[in-house]
Amino acid sequence: MPREFNVELADWSENRELTIKRSKAVGEPPFMLGISVLEALSMAISSMNDYQTCPRLDTPATPERVLLAVKNIQEQANK
Repeated sequence: MPREFNVELADWSENRELTIKRSKAVGEPPFMLGISVLEALSMAISSMNDYQTCPRLDTPATPERVLLAVKNIQEQANK
């Protein structure tokens, strides 16, 4: 994960629809909420190494992939 992540809003984008405060996020939250689960798993695995490294956790985060990420973090901690 980058240490610094700069984001700017697109100044060329304009929502012409009459929505609440020009909101565009009607269909996005269900997709974005799934990312929070992946991030929580990643942070839990990273805690095994005092957050020194960011684990590689592939999606979908099956139990096997979580276990592989845990083993990789443990190997890095033992080096």
